[in-house]
Amino acid sequence: MQRIRPDYYEKFTCIAGRCPITCCQEWKIAVDADTNRKWKKILPPEDMADKKKNLSAYTIQKDGMQVIGLNENHRCPFLADNKLCRLVSTYGDKVLSETCTVFPREVHAFQTHEEETLMPCCPAVLDLWKEEEIHFPEVHVQRKTNMLLFQIRKKIIESFQNSKKSVENSLLETFYVLLELLKDPISKERILDYFSEDTLLQLQAAIDEVELPVLDTIAECNELLLDLAVNYRKEGLYQNYLNPVADLAEHLFERYETEEILEKWMLFQRKLLPHQNLFHNFLANEVFSDLLVPDGNLKQMVIKMQWIAMEYTAIRQSLFLKWLNDGCQELSYETVRDYVVVITRMMGYDEEDIYEYLTNSFETLIWDWGYLALIVGKAIV
Repeated sequence: MQRIRPDYYEKFTCIAGRCPITCCQEWKIAVDADTNRKWKKILPPEDMADKKKNLSAYTIQKDGMQVIGLNENHRCPFLADNKLCRLVSTYGDKVLSETCTVFPREVHAFQTHEEETLMPCCPAVLDLWKEEEIHFPEVHVQRKTNMLLFQIRKKIIESFQNSKKSVENSLLETFYVLLELLKDPISKERILDYFSEDTLLQLQAAIDEVELPVLDTIAECNELLLDLAVNYRKEGLYQNYLNPVADLAEHLFERYETEEILEKWMLFQRKLLPHQNLFHNFLANEVFSDLLVPDGNLKQMVIKMQWIAMEYTAIRQSLFLKWLNDGCQELSYETVRDYVVVITRMMGYDEEDIYEYLTNSFETLIWDWGYLALIVGKAIV
């Protein structure tokens, strides 16, 4: 079966001990059944402080899966002080579980082909996206329904890669088009019409006329961020990143006057401008890798676009609050990268969990355009 991948894929190299946010801490590291059976026959490395009878003894059951039990610092027990893996140092790469071997790569197997991408929850992946535009392969399928869905995805990727548009505008436009396409059976003609230059110009003009109060956007994004972070904070995960911004999210309108918040928000957007290329690439990649899943349909694409919009707004809100806490100085690439990594790790839900979260958190599974517009807002600069 043919495998296709974006042009950046082969450029990726794990930076191991130089990684600023290692994948060996503060999240679930799954251990597949084959690896766990193999680990029952392998002794721990000699330099382990907590020596157990075998490698499998370091795993636990959590959320219905076998994972490596993290230590009191929420780090993998096999992670050495130099941020290198003791298992690899002692036994080589072949001893690792599938998760550790594959990350941050992922593969989606469609009936006609397989797609390989890299996930943004790895800092080294984001380093590949910060300056140059990335490119995605063409997909050629014969089955009409599948072809139309891939065509929609392609058009949405093109929107996010349009450097003349803000990512906010692309989110507002493409979600509106998806909702319109969902109303009637999709066809090539409808897709071409809705994504035509004339239609998009009219749509943008209409969006420009919509009033989206900035303070309402900020307040709603604070609530979303707090809701996404609550369980991680309870477990003591990502404390250095989450606690300061969550504390300010809870008290923002007490600590600042509304006029000052508006002024700071406008200044923050200007500080965010140097990182627009990263966000264009990030969102284009999210669309390529997550918008359309094997055996997916248009309704699922709408729901996944909601999740992608939530992801972006949670990142942006975290950066705004972090920037305020830091005295409104320059917004460094390293800060932006770190929050993209943390938020995407927090929101790396599987399909079933996304549906459960959205069902429990909102009145309807599929939002109306107005709610997405509320959390996305408009780019002011």
